[in-house]
Amino acid sequence: MERRLITNYESIGETESEKAATGGEFTAEDVIESMKWGRFQLAITFLSGAFVIVQSFEVMLLTVLFPAIQCEWQLSALESAMLSVFVFTGMLLGSPLWGVLADNYGRKPISFLASALVAFFGVLCTFSPNIIWLFILRFLVGAAIAGDLQMSVLLIEFIGSKYRALTVVAQQGFWATGALLEVLLAWLVIPTVGWRYLIGVTALPVVLSLFLWPVVPESVRFLLVSDQRESAMKTLAEATQMNGESLPPGELRAEVVEERGRISDLFHSDYCRTTIQMVIIWATSTACYYGTSLATTELFSMNYCAAPGAKVSPNDKSVAFCGCSPLSNSDYGQIAVTSVAELFIMPIAIVLADLIGRRNSMTVCQVMVAIPYFLLLTCVGSTWGVTALLFIARGFAASITTIIYLYTPEVYPTQCRAIGLSCCFFASCVGAILTPLLSQVLLRTSVHAALAIYGAMSVVGAITTILLPIETKGRRMV
Repeated sequence: MERRLITNYESIGETESEKAATGGEFTAEDVIESMKWGRFQLAITFLSGAFVIVQSFEVMLLTVLFPAIQCEWQLSALESAMLSVFVFTGMLLGSPLWGVLADNYGRKPISFLASALVAFFGVLCTFSPNIIWLFILRFLVGAAIAGDLQMSVLLIEFIGSKYRALTVVAQQGFWATGALLEVLLAWLVIPTVGWRYLIGVTALPVVLSLFLWPVVPESVRFLLVSDQRESAMKTLAEATQMNGESLPPGELRAEVVEERGRISDLFHSDYCRTTIQMVIIWATSTACYYGTSLATTELFSMNYCAAPGAKVSPNDKSVAFCGCSPLSNSDYGQIAVTSVAELFIMPIAIVLADLIGRRNSMTVCQVMVAIPYFLLLTCVGSTWGVTALLFIARGFAASITTIIYLYTPEVYPTQCRAIGLSCCFFASCVGAILTPLLSQVLLRTSVHAALAIYGAMSVVGAITTILLPIETKGRRMV
């Protein structure tokens, strides 16, 4: 007999609602959907945001680290790119494992275990004696970072559909803040005391995040499917009390799911097409997001062996590439400007996601990423033109990742939500691994070819997104 999955587009019927109203049974979804935005939602958003910021620190470290390392260790373009490749490969291999663990043992313990490992291996990176050791340790950092994703799952499972878009965009705001702070931190640290101190300082907030354990609750939805109804009831009571509300009369109903975190569930007839398309969307959107971040550094740090004042095209094969150019104050400033784009443009995602739906809003953002990439083909010689177009591309690329982080947990049920998000994150790492080879290797050979590929990936992502079979706007999570 085929195993039936709970689908997110099933909602509680009239009979169950009537039971809750008359003191019969109520579900966690009834409570979460009925709660107004209050102190509890604000607290869980900021707690999750703390983990997002430190995750952003570790990932965006790559955009400012490789120019300094390349100069100190005299690395080739390919060797510099491999630093990013090792990090994203670690994230790729770690994400499915963390997803299975989170669906079976809980979102909270897995998130904190992952953060502890990020802190441990991050600190060790400071003492890397050579590039090989740095590759190995950043690979382990990447594998651990993939586990921090489960804190986002925990947050989404506590937020009702009415406030979900706003909450997820707020989380991406924390990410953008972390990315901007990392650039500013690098601007201060690398020119003065060197890149090793930057790695150490970057790991410090991860250590501090571990002290949040006592105040972070476990996901109520996980507690219910794992047959911990009393704990779930206690958590819901504390949440409603914190908001000045109360639980409805009656008993909390739970549907215990013995088998959780199965990858095969993602290819159940209800989700197979969605999963395949989500893999494509996550891969292309992540490649474009990290591509914009890394290409920004690369374009601004390009230094060609030309006479002073000479204007040299990046594709001019008659001029040899110098190979090493540390970031200047102007470069750091322009990278910071493009980082600010996420904070300015991402609020558009709030309006779009709730106004025209998740699918349509992601499609619009994909198109708005493709346009700047294609326009960059004609103005790579203008510094401020490049900055403006990268500003737009990065802002809308961040918006895509924001909405897709919202859509993915909404489309999968509780018993496979963490593994669903982790497997999509796995696909995103494939795109992320491809990115350094495009933005740090191919870009030096042909700027036009690299930018055209990113533009084409955005177009493919847009077409795949608009064809998604399920729209999750306004649907209840189960």
